[in-house]
Amino acid sequence: MTRYAPLRRIITSHASTDTDGTSVELHDACIPLRPALAGNAGLAPLFATVGLPARSPPTLSDTDIEAAQALVPRVVTPGGVNAQVTELAPHFRVGMHRTNSLDYNVFVAGSAYLITPKGDGEERTLVRPGEVVVQRGTLHAWEATEEGARSWTRSCSDRIAS
Repeated sequence: MTRYAPLRRIITSHASTDTDGTSVELHDACIPLRPALAGNAGLAPLFATVGLPARSPPTLSDTDIEAAQALVPRVVTPGGVNAQVTELAPHFRVGMHRTNSLDYNVFVAGSAYLITPKGDGEERTLVRPGEVVVQRGTLHAWEATEEGARSWTRSCSDRIAS
């Protein structure tokens, strides 16, 4: 499915009373992308938190991480923030949609068109690696480009519930 190296995710935690760094803990693992949209996309939930500011317990077990990941497939975590990595197959189009959130979409590899409605048609804006789309609950679609014909498009999205 994907054309990129496995995704490495590092999560940090610490005690709220830690002032000298003695209780910092790292969770470092490669996580798989799960197939979606008939194999034309891959999704990897990174983490989610309900409520802000985020709770940072002094220890973070694998069970805690799995519970946080389980919140991500909801697309928008009510009252919270979530993040996921998305990969799109060459020339694949994700249909017009919107979410009730503020999204930061950081493009890491490949390129895609951000498609937005405009009058009787649509506007297509090319987005390349290193560029960011701030999506403010607007109607939009994505389409991997010809530039990415030999490679998938990979982006990381952080969604904050509106």
